[in-house]
Amino acid sequence: MTRSTSAVVGVGLAVWMFGPVLLGSNASGVELGQTPVTQPGELPACVSAHTFDSRFWGGWQTLRSDAWLTGCRNSAGQLRAASGPTCRATSFLGPGSATCTASPAGDGLKVVVQLDYPFGLDLIAGQPLKTAFTVSRSGGWTAVAP
Repeated sequence: MTRSTSAVVGVGLAVWMFGPVLLGSNASGVELGQTPVTQPGELPACVSAHTFDSRFWGGWQTLRSDAWLTGCRNSAGQLRAASGPTCRATSFLGPGSATCTASPAGDGLKVVVQLDYPFGLDLIAGQPLKTAFTVSRSGGWTAVAP
């Protein structure tokens, strides 16, 4: 390899290895909700899920992604999308793009989220850019393979 090729490979490797550190600490979570039930043992009529993942330095947010979904049971007892899914990706360099889709998964719903951050931030973020989760008709949440 030539000297300049070695330098480019070296810089690329350093960015790949240390990029997640440069973007800061990671925080993620899930917020679940459901309509109140009136009878013991009854399933909620509707459930909601909000997933989020962010990177930050102190109070400064470098990356963030969110996905929201509300599903309600149909007459067969299966959960179907009532609102959403809706998703977004933001970064300190501007908005990214996010697409999300919901599809039936047994009696629940599967949501697949695809993220793209601007200016190559997605390449050094150290986070999966395609994620998926399921929401059950009882209000449970599970991360699954996209």
